[in-house]
Amino acid sequence: MKSALTHKGPPRRVALLQAFFAALALAFVLFAPTHAFAAGTVTMATKEPEEVNGRWKLNFTINYGSKPDIAYVPMIFSFTPVVLYERSLTDQSPERPILTKLPLKGQPSINESMDVGFSDASGKVFNITKFDFVIRRDKGFEAGEYQLKITRQNDGAQMGQTIKLILKGDNPIVDRRAIVFAGEKKKKKPAEEKKAEDTSAEKTEGGSEPAAPEETNDAAATGETPTEAPPSVEPKQGGCGCRVAGAPRPSSFAGLSALLLGAALVLRRRTARG
Repeated sequence: MKSALTHKGPPRRVALLQAFFAALALAFVLFAPTHAFAAGTVTMATKEPEEVNGRWKLNFTINYGSKPDIAYVPMIFSFTPVVLYERSLTDQSPERPILTKLPLKGQPSINESMDVGFSDASGKVFNITKFDFVIRRDKGFEAGEYQLKITRQNDGAQMGQTIKLILKGDNPIVDRRAIVFAGEKKKKKPAEEKKAEDTSAEKTEGGSEPAAPEETNDAAATGETPTEAPPSVEPKQGGCGCRVAGAPRPSSFAGLSALLLGAALVLRRRTARG
């Protein structure tokens, strides 16, 4: 009995030790990559900067974790929009805009590439630096919430943890009121307008036609001479010698001929008597 109990002890201890080392190996496999790719730390003066003239200024304190090999380390600041602060006019609030936080999914990131300096004017390199830069609306930024991730370009290691950034400001107003067509007179179609113009022109022409007889009657009543002269009438034989109105006036040659003819007749009568 004693020998059987003695032989059961050591294998149990060995099994416990194996399980312990297996758990350690599993923990190393799970947690080692995270520590390997998360280098240094990053903090911000404020995670909710205010907008000034369409710009937001970001102030960072970056701890590299150790002294970098170069004075300026290229890094990528990746901003992923997750919430948009929309200002809109609605039927319930037609005058004052309402702020609505719209969740966003699958939005492309806005990347800003920067060279972060870890040295002073003398060229001495430090492991901690203060760094700031400005982001603007014309680069696609709007008031809302972003996930900010900073990585090194040389090895892809992430600097610190992902930061939740809130950009405060007033986005352009969106009009979401229902469109109401009231109090507007319907415009005439081109065909209807043309028809109305033709009708008006016909009325104008019809009203002006009877004017001609009225003018004729007025002229006859007043005894005025029409514009066109009447045809000339030949004087009757043995008339009174009056000149008819409108008849052509005899020329001086015709008068002279008549005078000579009369003188010849008188002379002939005197000659016959003598």
